[in-house]
Order: sequence, then C-alpha cells, then structure tokens
Amino acid sequence: MSINLYQKRAHLEPILNNVFQDAEGHTVYDCHTPHTISPHRTTTISKSLSNEGREGFEYVAQIDWRTIRSSKIRFANGRLGGQEVEINKYLRKDGWSLMSGTGRNYTFTCEDGEDYTWRNGTLHLRMFRRDDLDNPVAVYTRETFTKGGHLEVFPSAQHLMDEIIVTFIYAEQKNVETTTTTVLASS
Repeated sequence: MSINLYQKRAHLEPILNNVFQDAEGHTVYDCHTPHTISPHRTTTISKSLSNEGREGFEYVAQIDWRTIRSSKIRFANGRLGGQEVEINKYLRKDGWSLMSGTGRNYTFTCEDGEDYTWRNGTLHLRMFRRDDLDNPVAVYTRETFTKGGHLEVFPSAQHLMDEIIVTFIYAEQKNVETTTTTVLASS
C-alpha cells in the first residue's frame, strides 16, 4: 500500500516551510526554513516520532542553500550520517526534463546502493530506479488552485522514506526556482 504525504499549507514557499501529513492529518515530516535577508538559508527536515510511540520530532537532514558555491546537505543517519556533502556530488544533474522544458532531473545513489532519478514534469515530479524508468517509486503531484500538493511513495521504496523526502524537497525547490526564473525572464 502506498504512503501518501499531503502538504498542510499552500503559500509562496510550499516546499521549504511546510508540514507533510498522512491521510488522517497526522504530521509525518516537518520542513522549516527560517526567513532571512541573506541568500544563504538552511532548511531543516524532521520526522515525527509518533509512529514509534514517542512524542516529538527527530532531525533527519539539513540543506544549506548557497547561491555561488554548491549547496550542502547533512543527513543525521545512514551511510552519509553526520557528514556534510556538497549537493552536486550527491544529487547529480541529469539533463533537462523533456516533459516540462524547465526543471532539471537529478540522479543519486540511495542508502540501498541503487541509483534513483527524480524526473521533472509539468504537473508531477517522479522518482524512478535508474534501471527501471517505466515504473515510478514515488510521485509528487504539484498543488493546483483546488488541491494541495502530495507525495505518494510506493511500497518498493518505503524503506527509503527519509532520503526520498529530503531529495524531493531539494529537487522540487530547484524546480520552483527554475520556473520562477523562466517566467521572470520571459516577462
């Protein structure tokens, strides 16, 4: 059975400052980016401990957004746990999306040793195993005027939830930035 995570809030920065809830409205992940006048911001991603019968949140990862140098990512656990890694060494740019003409695709090696790719489309951001580009393992449906965005993770990838949510946040934010830049440039 798929896991669906729904964005609680729709606003100008729906990815960087949001809560991702399950179908019952329970918070599963929290994504927080303090507002600052500096272009250098840090996004913190945490997950709820309620599914483990505990209260509170556990730190999952941070993304340090940079404009001139490469952004950096820090995971709390796993093979990259405690390390600061440059994004361009972890999430490799993999061409432009032919489906949307705007955002990039990103490829990375997950905790399970497999390569995965986020492919950008007009209404969706889809994650595939690199060796099976016909069957998505996760799909983000972007928000519309009538529905908020949601991320669906299929059973074959649920063991990678933390990496999926962190890489999704990065890939979707970069898509938002690219789309905004494209719209402003064409004005």
